[in-house]
Amino acid sequence: MTIAPAKFVHVVYRTRRFDEMVEWYKTVFGAHVQYQDPGLAFLTYDDEHHRFAFANMALLDPSGGGPDDRGPIGVDHVAYTYSSLTDLFDKYAELKTKGDHPVLVYPPRHHGVDVLRRP
Repeated sequence: MTIAPAKFVHVVYRTRRFDEMVEWYKTVFGAHVQYQDPGLAFLTYDDEHHRFAFANMALLDPSGGGPDDRGPIGVDHVAYTYSSLTDLFDKYAELKTKGDHPVLVYPPRHHGVDVLRRP
């Protein structure tokens, strides 16, 4: 049995096009800024505290390259909510038994529980 998340929570991007991305998500999703400083922005379009977050890599890592350079830009993480801890643990057990998609759970770096799929 496959257990799906109950809902999408948020996505965090590392970008060198900080202002452009914030404006694009405000326009496309009708999002509003919950918090913004020169390095970080948190936006939402509903009652969730944030649905999108942006890290301004031009400020946080100024020597990392230009806006179109590859490197530490892109999706930082995506978060989902399961209906219960039982569902989350059952999903972990399900994935752990799949030899071609093993998972590793490790202590969170920022918040919540991070689950990685090893390549």
